[in-house]
Amino acid sequence: MRDHGRRRAGLGTPTRHLPRQHPHADRHSHAQTPETRQGRHRMTHPATGTTKGATHPVLNPATGEVVASVEVLDGAAVDAAVLAAQKAFEAWRDTSVEQRVEVLDRIADLVRGNAGKLSELLTLEQGKPIAEARTEVDTTEATFRRYADLGREKGAALFTEELGEHVRTFTPLGVVAGIIPWNAPLLVAAMKAGPAILTGNTIILKPAPTTPLATLELSRLLADTVPEGLVQCLVDDGSIGPLLASHPGVRKVAFTGSTVTGRAVTTAGAPTLKRLTLELGGNDPAIVLGDADPEAAAAGIFARAFFNAGQVCGAVKRVYIHDDVYDRFVESIADLVRDVVVGDGFDPAVTVGPLQNRTQYEKTTALLAKAVSDGTILAQSGVPDVDGGYFVPVTVVGDLDDAHPLVTGEQFAPILPLLRFSDEADAVARANSTEYGLTASVWTSDVAHGESVVQRIDAALLGVNKHNRVAPAFGIAMSKQSGSGWLFGPEGVREYLQPHLLFR
Repeated sequence: MRDHGRRRAGLGTPTRHLPRQHPHADRHSHAQTPETRQGRHRMTHPATGTTKGATHPVLNPATGEVVASVEVLDGAAVDAAVLAAQKAFEAWRDTSVEQRVEVLDRIADLVRGNAGKLSELLTLEQGKPIAEARTEVDTTEATFRRYADLGREKGAALFTEELGEHVRTFTPLGVVAGIIPWNAPLLVAAMKAGPAILTGNTIILKPAPTTPLATLELSRLLADTVPEGLVQCLVDDGSIGPLLASHPGVRKVAFTGSTVTGRAVTTAGAPTLKRLTLELGGNDPAIVLGDADPEAAAAGIFARAFFNAGQVCGAVKRVYIHDDVYDRFVESIADLVRDVVVGDGFDPAVTVGPLQNRTQYEKTTALLAKAVSDGTILAQSGVPDVDGGYFVPVTVVGDLDDAHPLVTGEQFAPILPLLRFSDEADAVARANSTEYGLTASVWTSDVAHGESVVQRIDAALLGVNKHNRVAPAFGIAMSKQSGSGWLFGPEGVREYLQPHLLFR
């Protein structure tokens, strides 16, 4: 049993705000570790296919230990899965909206009935605190129900538009590939499977190699609930994604992940002119105006910057703060950082877990070291004094210029740069100086003025005194290098359909 009670300072020495000793720190040594909940085991695929004869290890990012071995599938398995999906599509495409809604409701019931196990698998493989894992499972259930509700509400109107003398109809595409990231695997699986099922398509889910367990478990649960071939799950070592994206039997790819990988998916799908929905990276700004309540703004931005250890595409990645409220904002967010407990997600006292994988950890530690060298650490948490886990301190950094890699890139980590401004137009221009366009927010006491300011930022999802708040009933159109296509709402559902114009 590793002792999480011992804590050490982070990679940089804070110059203004040291981490506070958490009142529950001594409880860490008594936490039930993931190893006692889930031993190392071998997992096989519910999908039909062949393997490479090898297994891929799945690690617990809080310990670095192997907790599962998953069979690695090969190209023949992709062909077999596509064939099974095509066969299932022949019948599923002719089902009624009511039948599809019934299946979505059954899936939501399964997620709810197995919430405990799914939550533990998420924490085990992804590292997020168990409370955040439960939130992801709850949101996964809610996502399936929202698509069921959309089917109940819209019914046939999703598939037909009367246009006077003409009619526009929408028909399912066929086989969809859903490529899933490692930061929220179960939720993103629902975001892709939900609309695919509702629209009469079949779907092949491919989770990230480092986080396959919860998605595989969901696939197993569905085996006795949905028609064979409707939902399949293929796990790989990183080799199957390009095969799915280029496969002639796959009509559409719904991808969530980095912009770099999104470009690779686009390239792989180009020879077959694949239909794509891409939800990619973000370098998401928040602007705190001079009339804002600095304490309230700090609380809201803190919550949206450090959830899931900052590993959220739409998380706040950089904050522009007016000179008039800068110092009070720093004091307020520093108080929140001092209360952070970084550690093993199975410990209920932990509020921020490890980074999910070694690649992200190495990228982040290098970025943090450069930030320590080039700027000022305004606030920083501690990290567990243990070996093996991918832990980094929650860190707020000041005194960086706009060209610093922590400001220009997508850190996907719990490191937040704060930047000062005195001119509102300058802050907007700096917020827009990025290739990304996912989310943005403005914080102010004048909501009407905040709306006028935030609408000058080129991003898909905008907020005043809130950030990255999604309303699934309404579609979101991706912007700039943050993706293409629509997510959510009727517009997002139509991404899974082929429109036809019928002359009568």
